Amino acid sequence: MNILIDTNIIIPLEPGSLADLEINTELALQFHSLVQKSENVAYVHPAIEHDFNRDKNVERANLRKTLVKRYNIIDSPPPVTILDTTHVGTPEFGSNDYVDNCFLASLKGDAVDYLVTEDKGIHRKAKKAGLHSRVLYLRDAIALLKDFFDKTPPPPPSVETKKVYEIDETDQIFCSLREDYPGFDDWLQKCKLKHRDAYVISDDGNSCLAGICIHKKEDGLLTGESGKTLKLCTFKVSDNQHGNRYGELLLKTVFDYADKNNYQYLYFTTFPKHDDLIEFAKSFGFYCVEKQDEDEIFMQKSLVFSKEDILKYSPLDFHIKFGPRVTQFGKNSTFIVPIKPEFHDILFPEMREELSLFPDQKPCGNSIKKAYLSNSATKLLRKGDNLFFYRSKVKPSITALGIVEGFMRSTDANQIARYVGSRTVYRYSDIADMCSKSKRDTLAIKFRYVKHLEASIGVRELKENSILNGAPQSITKVKPEGIEWIKQKLQM
Repeated sequence: MNILIDTNIIIPLEPGSLADLEINTELALQFHSLVQKSENVAYVHPAIEHDFNRDKNVERANLRKTLVKRYNIIDSPPPVTILDTTHVGTPEFGSNDYVDNCFLASLKGDAVDYLVTEDKGIHRKAKKAGLHSRVLYLRDAIALLKDFFDKTPPPPPSVETKKVYEIDETDQIFCSLREDYPGFDDWLQKCKLKHRDAYVISDDGNSCLAGICIHKKEDGLLTGESGKTLKLCTFKVSDNQHGNRYGELLLKTVFDYADKNNYQYLYFTTFPKHDDLIEFAKSFGFYCVEKQDEDEIFMQKSLVFSKEDILKYSPLDFHIKFGPRVTQFGKNSTFIVPIKPEFHDILFPEMREELSLFPDQKPCGNSIKKAYLSNSATKLLRKGDNLFFYRSKVKPSITALGIVEGFMRSTDANQIARYVGSRTVYRYSDIADMCSKSKRDTLAIKFRYVKHLEASIGVRELKENSILNGAPQSITKVKPEGIEWIKQKLQM
């Protein structure tokens, strides 16, 4: 999208001195930042020089003439003669009204999509000329751009957001991609020039990358569905990083981004030989919808659903197909699960306040598929039940939501360890100790991470709304009236 900015936007962006700072400077800077980050293009009209020439402060005028060169200038702009003079008049060449007409002519001639100006006179002229919907005040322009510009939430630990041009193109992680895709380097160069974003995981032991995801916003799917779509152009974990659950860590970051910015679909393409990637994606609700050609496979996931979908699918299947940031409340039960702070911080590292104090990131912290162990005697759990995790002792509160994928009971530490694998916060010695000291079977719960709560819910608020009678000592089922309150509280 091309946006023409008036002189009254340039001036607060380019003050000649501290004394020239204007009330709109902060808004103008926010607007300009949004233009850049949203890959739109800001233009100035060459006639802007007439406005600078009317400045009696010659030194300041000359400075602005120099600084304005950093902006894109419209080459050979449409002439003012394309405007109807009954709407805009016939002002003297070089006058303020003449420059205003030059701006409107660029709009009329479709050299730009929008004109941003604080000049009410231009807005009035634009209305007469039938161009008013494309002439915006600064605040309106900011609101418009926020619809185009995706707000990036903080990524999980170990993930960084970088521009593609910041990444070393000789990194080993790209080797297999070059083999699979002829012309990969040309495509990568285009990504650099377009300032595409990428999520990257650094390999602490080497200078190369452990994982990367380059994404792109699109307006629909190749299968015909229209809607805000995020294409995962490149999704790759280094071959020497298996076991760290970096694929889930990257995907978790993608899901957070998609949820924050109201995306409706996700998709990527791959080759049949990458069956591990295909199965991995299927486990998170992606499905193959078509073959684009003889080799490539199209994998799609929907993040939008209907009332019929809620009725059609079981709570767990619904979560997998349309999640992970959604769950049901109705055909399942909801439980409060107390968890000690030290285990909470490993299992849910996104919520740790001082990440630098926890350099030994465990694979379970990277994952969407997690596990938790308990000596609770409850036999009420079922697949698809909701789990609200209650951090005890330190800032006691509900902080995160998960959904039960499966569970088992055993007194055999080996059996428990095999079942939970690297999903759990517990070391084997912890599991063995739990199994040996407990008078009852150890309950191992596999669950899928839904989301962390933007604002945790403290024990006092939980008591006031009949969710709990006090700090939970074991897994506790939430009553129906409590579930309704939680749904309203979380707007789910």
